Amino acid sequence: MSGRKSRNKGAGYEREVVAAHIQRGIAAKKTPLSGALKDYPGDVQIAGMIGECKRRKKSFTTLYQALSQGGDAADILFVRDDQQETLVVMPLEFWFTLLAWTKIPEKYPAEGEL
Repeated sequence: MSGRKSRNKGAGYEREVVAAHIQRGIAAKKTPLSGALKDYPGDVQIAGMIGECKRRKKSFTTLYQALSQGGDAADILFVRDDQQETLVVMPLEFWFTLLAWTKIPEKYPAEGEL
């Protein structure tokens, strides 16, 4: 994929992530220049948290397969490379459930509309 096409794909996914949060009433915004500026880290800001957005054609297949082990019973997946910290991976809808449980939409309400 060419540089411009790849950049557009990434920016589109960042907007998709932001829109999904705003639609659920959660404060979210795309970071200017996708974190290229020192004062604006990350790709997106969701309820005060800094997020990175990665979209690939098929690079995350093993994550999806691991989450579906046991008949889709897993809500979250813990992963770690040797010598690295543990990461937590979860489906987007479960993420929204966690945000609701912690009352994030009340603490960080979306401002305005899309």
